[in-house]
Amino acid sequence: MSALNGEKISIVHWFSDLETHQCGYCKNQTGSVSYGMWAERLNVEDYQNLIDRGWRRSGMYCYKPMMHLTCCPQYTIKCSVQDFKLSKSQKKVIKRFNKFVTNGTGQKDIGDASNVADDSTPHEPIMVREKPNVVFDYSKFVNSDIKMESIGDHSNPSCSSTVRIETSCARDDVEKTVVEKHSVGPDLCKAPCKKAKILRIERKQQKLRAKGITLEKAPPVNEAKTLEEFLNEIPATSKYKFKIQQEWMSRNHPTFKQSSQLFKKYQMAVHNEPANECGEKQFCEFLVDTPLKRVRVRGNSSAVTFGSFHQQYWLDDELIAVAVLDILPRCVSSVYFFYDPDYRFLTLGTYGSLREVQFVQSLSKSVPALKFYYMGFYIHSCPKMRYKGKLNSSFLLCPETYQWFPIEKCTPKLEKEKYSRLNDDVDALDENLCTSRDIDSIKVWVSYSFTHFGNYKRKYGEEEVFENIGRLVGRKNASSLLFVSTKG
Repeated sequence: MSALNGEKISIVHWFSDLETHQCGYCKNQTGSVSYGMWAERLNVEDYQNLIDRGWRRSGMYCYKPMMHLTCCPQYTIKCSVQDFKLSKSQKKVIKRFNKFVTNGTGQKDIGDASNVADDSTPHEPIMVREKPNVVFDYSKFVNSDIKMESIGDHSNPSCSSTVRIETSCARDDVEKTVVEKHSVGPDLCKAPCKKAKILRIERKQQKLRAKGITLEKAPPVNEAKTLEEFLNEIPATSKYKFKIQQEWMSRNHPTFKQSSQLFKKYQMAVHNEPANECGEKQFCEFLVDTPLKRVRVRGNSSAVTFGSFHQQYWLDDELIAVAVLDILPRCVSSVYFFYDPDYRFLTLGTYGSLREVQFVQSLSKSVPALKFYYMGFYIHSCPKMRYKGKLNSSFLLCPETYQWFPIEKCTPKLEKEKYSRLNDDVDALDENLCTSRDIDSIKVWVSYSFTHFGNYKRKYGEEEVFENIGRLVGRKNASSLLFVSTKG
């Protein structure tokens, strides 16, 4: 008999209908097509696996665009921060910001709200759906182990053992990703063995010193400044005090009002949204509510907390920008970035993305597997979206094989067709594809009890629905998510 740990399971409500709505990019009234699910709660490893299959969250709602049907195909994009190199234009953005903080240069533009939109702030639509009207007592899951109950006269023990094994593996994957790594290389506390060439040089230097001759050291080769060094070139005596604070945002947070008001100001000025569509309710549903369960893990040098956070950019006592981020086992995913349009001359959208790249670089020192910066979706047919491709070492996710490819190799394909299989290997397959056995092992909550789809379908059917679920979420998530049924 299988059991669920109420504190560790991810719980979702699936929407079986194919959703169509207005596209936020080309404004086609019914052009945007996607499937979605409302997440009661998600473990960070499960969400990491979802975004690696083209999913994205908006508040508690998770959705996956149907790439071959939607009017503006949305390709998941990520940047490898270890290989990232600053461009000249990006260096200029950092220098302009540092110069302004240091001596106030550039503040002549403050207060002019005209022409505030730039190529770093495309209007990404807010995708939110209400929670399904299903009776579900979440409290039953807290600190409890829930046993499986079979539906009908037949149970499927093979499904039970399969789920138990795969769920255990999923948890092990998280631990391997985040726990402190022990080096299998040389002991860094001991002096390394010297090569024969170095020993010969040292003997020669000793002989010269014995004769009173000293060798002058060659001047060190100038190394290129790192992104962190560029960002930190702000003197302690600067005109303004700039700081970034990381917060767990909630309706009761001391800065909630300031954050929601800044969001409203940004949406109205930059994206021309009416006031009644960007108030506190929308702010909470989109950027405060999150299904991600926070977890603190050990790293190589310091502890790291996975989950959803707001990084607040403060200039003295003024909140000028907010980055909403999900910190996951293998990446930091950018949910949204908004700023005070009075400071648009600082190109804060670009500056914020560079700050986030450096943030991932710092986290990767503690958690080596965490080495990617996810920028959400890239839409090649939307000119304002192409700024995301300006971060070098960026990759796009193939919508058919779910493998990553350098953006430079993808753009020629996207110039020809909006939708394209990015993998040139015609024989390559989705390696995370579900088998019929995997689908039968999907966990379902129905009528106040837990079972597997292999049992569930004997009474309720829905084979097509769950086959579609398996295809869209993939084998890893099919074995780890609990789907709340509307039946019973």
